[in-house]
Amino acid sequence: MSELVALVMEPRTKSGKGALGRLRRAGFTPCVFYGPELEGSVIGSIDTVRINRLLSSGHWETMRISLKLPSGGEEMCIIREVQRHPLTGGLVHIDFMRLLKDRRVTVNVPLRVLGREACPGIRDGGVLETLHEIEVETLPMNIPESIDVDISQLPLGGMIHVRDLVLSEDLSILADPEEVAVIVAAPRGVEESPVEEEPKEVEVMAKGKAAKAGEEAE
Repeated sequence: MSELVALVMEPRTKSGKGALGRLRRAGFTPCVFYGPELEGSVIGSIDTVRINRLLSSGHWETMRISLKLPSGGEEMCIIREVQRHPLTGGLVHIDFMRLLKDRRVTVNVPLRVLGREACPGIRDGGVLETLHEIEVETLPMNIPESIDVDISQLPLGGMIHVRDLVLSEDLSILADPEEVAVIVAAPRGVEESPVEEEPKEVEVMAKGKAAKAGEEAE
C-alpha cells in the first residue's frame, strides 16, 4: 500500500498571468482540487519546495495524500497531473484528485525490477528493457507503491509479459496483457556474420581470366 502524506493547500483568490507569476516567485505553485461528488473545484497553492520533494520520490502517481484545504477540511487525494515549463522545467500547476474509499481509481504504478545481479541474460551481455509503469484499477486504500517483477531466472532473449505479472487480487490490470513488460535483449548492433560466398566468385572469375589469358597466349 502506498504511504499517506500530509500537505497543506494555501488559499488563492487572484488569477491571471501576473498574479500567478508573483505567486510562483514567492515559492508557491498554483493548484486545484477536484473529484467525484464535489459541487466544484477548489483553487489554491502549494509550497513548491515541499511538492518538489514528493515529485522527486519517483512514485508520486501512487502516493496517497491527506490534503488540508483552505476551508480547514481534509481530503484524501492523489496528484493527477503535473504541469512544468517546457524550457525551464519549473513547476507551473498541480492537479489534485479526490479519492473516495469505496470508489475504484485508475493509477499508473511503477514497475520495480528485482534480481538484476542474478539474471543470467544480463550476465551474458543482455540489455534490460522494461516498461516504467503499468496502468491498474483498484480501491484507494490498496494502491501499491510499485509492482515487483523478478528477472533472476531470465535468460538472454527471455521476456515477461504483462499477463505474467504477479499481482494482488484487488488489482485489475488495464494495460494490454500481451504487452512485453520486461525483456533481456541482445545488445544492439550485434548481428550474425553473413556467410561469405565472395571467395568462390573471385575464384571463378580468376579461372575465367586465366583461361582467357591462355587463349590469348595461344
